[in-house]
Amino acid sequence: MRLVEAANAIAAVRTADDNTKQQEKLLYDFLCANKDSVSEFCALLYGPALLKPEQVMRAIHHDFAIFPEEFELLEGAPLIPTLVSESPSECDVDMSIPEALASITSIKEGVSIKAVMGRMDAISADAIWRRALGDAPALPRKRLMRAIAHGTGYSPERLTSALAVEPMETVLSKALEGSLSDNFAIEPGHPFKAPSFAAWRYWSVPFEHTYYEKSSGPRYYAHKVQGETFLYDSQGVLVKGEAPRITYDGDCVALVDEKGTVLEWLHTEDEPNIWCDAYSNRAIAPKKVKDSQHLRQLCETLQEGEVLRLLDETRPHIHSQHKGGFILPRRVYELPLLITAGKVKSDGIWVSLRIAAMDGFDPIHVGYANIKRTDVPQNPILKDATSKFVWEELNPPLVGSFHALRAREGKLEGAYLVSLTTEKGMSDVMQYGDLWSIDGHGQAR
Repeated sequence: MRLVEAANAIAAVRTADDNTKQQEKLLYDFLCANKDSVSEFCALLYGPALLKPEQVMRAIHHDFAIFPEEFELLEGAPLIPTLVSESPSECDVDMSIPEALASITSIKEGVSIKAVMGRMDAISADAIWRRALGDAPALPRKRLMRAIAHGTGYSPERLTSALAVEPMETVLSKALEGSLSDNFAIEPGHPFKAPSFAAWRYWSVPFEHTYYEKSSGPRYYAHKVQGETFLYDSQGVLVKGEAPRITYDGDCVALVDEKGTVLEWLHTEDEPNIWCDAYSNRAIAPKKVKDSQHLRQLCETLQEGEVLRLLDETRPHIHSQHKGGFILPRRVYELPLLITAGKVKSDGIWVSLRIAAMDGFDPIHVGYANIKRTDVPQNPILKDATSKFVWEELNPPLVGSFHALRAREGKLEGAYLVSLTTEKGMSDVMQYGDLWSIDGHGQAR
């Protein structure tokens, strides 16, 4: 595929009257007309950066005899538009996409950046510099996937799940040919990427029936095919070394821990679609989270480096948009802090508590904690302070034991009142400096 042809198609899609359907049709028609060059088109748009900023800066300084800072700030323009502006509006050189990528990469080997700029027109330069510097691609992946989905009839979810097994260019080519199967399936000998787990930022359970696994190391997929076992990592890459011994007599796929212990069966000859079954059926030792209090207790027992994987009992191992569940890292707990004020929130259901740590003998505000009005401990001072819709100071302040999602820059995020500790006094309250010592610990955002 020629660079100028691809760049002009990208520019046409981006400027198609802001009409999403029209943009997707243009893109789909272009890809249909260039089925044999889909991989080159994807290579122009997506992939790791080809050049480091400092390599570009050195080349700019060498060829233009000005400092990079001056070049970047010319006419107040950012770097990529300024680089693009050095290419002519029209160019006689007609490079293929592989030739263009090789040309831009040659800059780090000392080839003149000015000469490279002169070999492409401005429209082509915009696409190539975005790719070279790892900037946002000229066309987002989602737009490309939507265009293929609407043009071929495959659902976006099916295309997304297909990306777990094969690279984008292969998935798109198969979809354009109509050779992509209707449903994603886990099969022995066909490696796939592990589902993603989003961070869970709450103290409540994410699913009606939530199960958990404690994890402190990598997970692998063991594929047994004709008596031989192969081990793949979370990216579907074959792992060197000794594979675990799977006792199942037949072709199968299993999720295993770093010691080779089977955690879940995902495919067996007897149950080829067990990966779609309920978690409690496919897991070797399923453990259920009873309620929010149980979740907090599990959080307390996590050791350094351990996390909880939270899984839905009713969903398959891989479900919509290639998700697997949630990850809950070790969090900050057992924090004795002052409750200095309270109020009822505007919904009338929740109560907000203002909390503080001590800086010597002075209380320092460190955050807020929300608790359901019905769960407020039976304490007359606290009950009185949380009966109004305006802040009411507690006199005297009470000491509470708190958990939190995270401490960041001396402030607590997602603080949760576990209990009042009426036997403790001001001298037992956590010092503000100690709060800073655990900065960043717990749930990352």
